[in-house]
Amino acid sequence: MKRRITAAVVSAAAAFVALLPTNAFAGAYSDCPSGGPCVEIYYNSYWGGSHTAFTSSVSNFASYTFLASGAGKGTSVKNNGASARLLDYPDGGSSNAAIFFNSGYGGACDFFYGHQEGSFTAAWRLGPTYNNNASFYFTKGGPPSGSNCATWR
Repeated sequence: MKRRITAAVVSAAAAFVALLPTNAFAGAYSDCPSGGPCVEIYYNSYWGGSHTAFTSSVSNFASYTFLASGAGKGTSVKNNGASARLLDYPDGGSSNAAIFFNSGYGGACDFFYGHQEGSFTAAWRLGPTYNNNASFYFTKGGPPSGSNCATWR
């Protein structure tokens, strides 16, 4: 009897975890937490509609959805981002970020230069990755060499 109860509890816990969105485990939030760099990607231009905030680089947006309330909530972030902003909280130096056309940090990009002291850099409408965004990363360096990147300061 004890084994059946244990097996049922384990099975129920596994089923619950399987239902949770990937966002819950991968540094994705409905709003940027304080304390480090964060990229918010929005469903609509002019920072409108739903958005998801990322605190770590993502090589493929396929399993992420827009989390905040508004138009697009629950829609995949991949190939649906229209605007974005980089918030760079004091963390010992500013961080830059690049949003890429392809998964795996490839192709054209929108590159955001970070600023210190809690300010942000924003694109009211993404350039090369407008509704064609598949990955992004944080960097202390500049735009990828030889790439077709729009830059935002």
